[in-house]
Amino acid sequence: MKNDSNDNSTCPNCTFSPFCMTEGKNSRWMNQINLVVKQHHHLQKQEVLYLPQNMFRNLYVIQCGNLKTYQIDAEGNELIRGFYFSGEVLGFEAIYAGNYLFSAVALSETVVCEIPYDNFLELLNSNPALQKHILYLISQQLNIGSYLFSITAEQRLAAFLIDLSNRLHPFEIQLEFLLPMSRQDIGNYLRLTAETISRLLSQFKKNKIIAIDHKRIQFLQPEKLKFMAGINDLPIKNF
Repeated sequence: MKNDSNDNSTCPNCTFSPFCMTEGKNSRWMNQINLVVKQHHHLQKQEVLYLPQNMFRNLYVIQCGNLKTYQIDAEGNELIRGFYFSGEVLGFEAIYAGNYLFSAVALSETVVCEIPYDNFLELLNSNPALQKHILYLISQQLNIGSYLFSITAEQRLAAFLIDLSNRLHPFEIQLEFLLPMSRQDIGNYLRLTAETISRLLSQFKKNKIIAIDHKRIQFLQPEKLKFMAGINDLPIKNF
């Protein structure tokens, strides 16, 4: 893992950047960010950011890239707990416990900002807009997480794809994106088999709801996908 104490090269690509800089990188707010960010971690694919039982000291904001969190059950099986993308924050679950509960591993080349927890609290106190953004992220994770496991397999995958599109492109509507994770990981997270995920994706493709080219997904009938997911009451972007 490569560490840099002050690297802002990927800041413009981070959805957290509106809270990090205003007119330019030399702004007062950007200077505040530089003070609270301890260092930047450059992770390669499959590289671990933290492990269960590591003492909680920092939260991590993803500048660019993707990570997953998981734990190992009593039988030695991996249970994926979440996926995280640019501008999202990892480590909230450790605040109460005092140590990280899951392993966090990069799904691709990833850059994260390490922010000591006390510094993060100071940052929140100085920026009400950031407070609102953080509460939104936490609420979003709780909402979609609880919803996904109360519906059918078809609904789970449809809801997952819509949520994924929204989170990969939070500031714009995008009908096409690359899957950052494997079908095996999607199935693991949704508590479905990889075979079920492949079958459902093929079914969506056959019904011309989506187009698939390897890891590239395109929504052909986004409103139908949204209807299939049954998430009209959830706060997601309209297509």
